[in-house]
Amino acid sequence: MSNIDQPSGFKTSWKKNLYENQGYPDNYTDISFLEELKKNVNMRKVPFTEAFLGSTLVTQQLCVIVLFTLNFYCIYDEKISSEVLFLVNCCFTVFGYALYGLFYSVAIKRHTKALISFLILGYLLSPVLKTLTESISTDTIYAMSSFMMIVHLVFYDYGVKAVIVSSSLSLNAAVFACLCLASRLQTPFDSFVLMSFAVQCFLLCPLVLAKIKNNHLILVILLGLCIFGLFKVSHIMTVLFVGAVVFLNLLCPFLFVRWHAYKDNIYGPWDEAVVKGFEWDSKYT
Repeated sequence: MSNIDQPSGFKTSWKKNLYENQGYPDNYTDISFLEELKKNVNMRKVPFTEAFLGSTLVTQQLCVIVLFTLNFYCIYDEKISSEVLFLVNCCFTVFGYALYGLFYSVAIKRHTKALISFLILGYLLSPVLKTLTESISTDTIYAMSSFMMIVHLVFYDYGVKAVIVSSSLSLNAAVFACLCLASRLQTPFDSFVLMSFAVQCFLLCPLVLAKIKNNHLILVILLGLCIFGLFKVSHIMTVLFVGAVVFLNLLCPFLFVRWHAYKDNIYGPWDEAVVKGFEWDSKYT
């Protein structure tokens, strides 16, 4: 459309009426067209504190992935026996179930049946899981697992309504990565222990963590466990992890708050009409 004034020779003033032939050309734009222009309607300024607390949810899930990877490393490199790790995981499961009972109504009988079914089926199918990807090279397995964990982080539900959020895709990506890693362990029982821990990390933990968001104590504990475990494995990985945490929790919120000031949304007569809610009169039914 062209921005031109009212053409000379037209005596009638221009009106925004699609079904009336006013004699104006199709590309005519009246000077009153932009009178209804609005900018940044209902835009809320996000403080740094709120952005920082939101970023801690990403760090929290990153810590869960790091703890799972450390668990895999301990089993793969035989740092700790699978039996000991299985007992420790069982203790954490009992503790997590107790926390779960504080926020949700629990059906102990039904949950116990589900637990027993999972343990039996998981143990019986562990030989299949171990040989599932034997024909794939180890480097490819590690690359696929890393990529799937990134997909898990990107699509994870952090409590924000967005198109990109997909809990099912996030969970499936994590499970796929766990299956790939489980196939590289020595025995079927090792694979069973790792998959049991994967269920704890990516299926059961989110149920509890969703109720205790922005809990600084939980985040500090997870960060401490991750830094301690990575320090025992590799100093370089520890530095990279700390750098990633600083980037996620300090630099990203700072850049978000700074760049949010440049956000400029415009609203005008070209937007689609929004039909607001109304009450239907019973006399028309």
